[in-house]
Amino acid sequence: MNLGTIFKRDNQNIRGGDSVKGMESMSKGERAYRVQNEIRNLTPGQTIQGSVVSRDGNSVMIQLRQNMLINARIDQSINLALGQSMSFEVKANNGSILSLTPLYANMANEATIMRALNAAGLPETANNIEMVAVMMEEGMPIDRESLANISRLLMDFPTQNPATLIQMARLGLPITELNIEQFEQYQNVNHQLLGSAETIMNDLPQIFAELMNEGRVDQAFAFYENILDIFANAQAEESEGEVVPKGEIQAQTPDGTVIVEDAKNDAQAAQAQTAAAQAQNTADGTVIDMVKPDAAGNTSQMDGQTPQQEVVLTDRQWNTLGDLLKELGVDDNKAEQIKNGELPPKEVLSLIREFMPKSGTGGIHAQVMERILGGREFESLLKAEVGRQWLIEPKDVADPHKVEQLYERIREQSMRLNEAMQNAGKADMPVARSVQNLQSNVDFMNQLNHMFTYIQLPLKMAGNNAHGDLYVYTNKKSLAAKDGNVSALLHLDMEHLGALDVYVAMQQNKVSTNFTLQDESALDLIEEHIHLLDERLTKRGYDLKAQFSVKETDDDTENGIMQTILNQEKNISVLSRTSFDMRA
Repeated sequence: MNLGTIFKRDNQNIRGGDSVKGMESMSKGERAYRVQNEIRNLTPGQTIQGSVVSRDGNSVMIQLRQNMLINARIDQSINLALGQSMSFEVKANNGSILSLTPLYANMANEATIMRALNAAGLPETANNIEMVAVMMEEGMPIDRESLANISRLLMDFPTQNPATLIQMARLGLPITELNIEQFEQYQNVNHQLLGSAETIMNDLPQIFAELMNEGRVDQAFAFYENILDIFANAQAEESEGEVVPKGEIQAQTPDGTVIVEDAKNDAQAAQAQTAAAQAQNTADGTVIDMVKPDAAGNTSQMDGQTPQQEVVLTDRQWNTLGDLLKELGVDDNKAEQIKNGELPPKEVLSLIREFMPKSGTGGIHAQVMERILGGREFESLLKAEVGRQWLIEPKDVADPHKVEQLYERIREQSMRLNEAMQNAGKADMPVARSVQNLQSNVDFMNQLNHMFTYIQLPLKMAGNNAHGDLYVYTNKKSLAAKDGNVSALLHLDMEHLGALDVYVAMQQNKVSTNFTLQDESALDLIEEHIHLLDERLTKRGYDLKAQFSVKETDDDTENGIMQTILNQEKNISVLSRTSFDMRA
């Protein structure tokens, strides 16, 4: 029922006893009495329409047709402008207090909505009105077939947000409970692979600790055996590279010069790593070097660098681990290498895995293995190796093969992790939920890529990790014309620079970029070093035009990747990955 229709100048009338009297011929008192009766008979789900006349807290006065005024209670969080025409849904009505909630603000579309519902044979309920309004906002057709399809969809998922379902239908995404959850996480900027990966890296030891506290030693050992089978015995798709001695930190400058810093202790090693690591430019797959002076004039490394070697354990931790492994039976030469930090984490973890079956029989070996698996040294090594396999260095982003390997590896290993937790009886722990979310995220991203070219980039940076989104888009017309136009959005979340959006438009050899950052200081830093990017692009034959701006809002949801996709033209098409030079 739409109360507003009783005020239209048509055949609407009212019965009073045996007589029929039109609204236009009623006195003001009679009209008021009629409206009061109609309002008292309103039930939840019905709608009225009118203009907002005044508001005081959650009390609002609404002017209906024929200048009739009603008072109602409304949600305090709703932002209403005086004079705004709206439709309201009745949430509650006890005969004296009317509780309303706005349906939508654009009353100019109401006639179209009603005609569409009538043509589709659907009742004019609040839910159906809202459904058509959202479809119109999303630019979807509202013909009979489309309304019937969306109506069935809403009935299939009655507990889900109708706007979410309609948006997913518009994008052509498969609608399942898992996909709905992932879609909304993307909208709320809770979709980042990096967040799930870091949670898993940090929380895996909790399962072992809980099993040990429960006295389930054999299951605790078996759990870590499964974990090491997943990560330490995995076939590496890329070469491990040369192992840098513990006292040396190496990095390569943009001109190819290798810097070697000799560090006598762990503190010097960390400082040398920070000072020596020089990030190459985006032209060969990494990003611009950023150095920020502190109050004393010293420089510290900022986001954008690719470490060649990271400090995983301290001298004392390496010595402790080497001694413990020697007690297990590791030969003197190998134990000495471990003490000197000369072996990569994966090799040390593989060595621990070899001795685990011997430790399951009890005795001194079991006690030593328990100390190893419960120690900080093992936790740090495991975290470093998981990070190595689940994060990607900026220089490798330009290699599609390595990006594909990353996602194949994450999906396969997350499935095996989930199975290991189930075998340990710990599938209900929070870390297990993170594993499932990671797997669902990768699956959803794969489905998203059937429509759009989009990837997440969990980046391995110097000193801290960073989340990145790369979204390449175009429309069907430009794609069909093959005019060489391509646009892309790169979003990065970094510790020092904060959120950074880089919009890139490329036609032939002309590249236009727009860097959008959170504050002026970060913007100045990028602007100061943009010549490095310009020089490298020039060497590759590109002509760069760069612009810089500061974000006008801190609302992350407005800049989320899903909102970016939703805001694009409805005729977006998939862009061939080979048509965009990611190295540039």
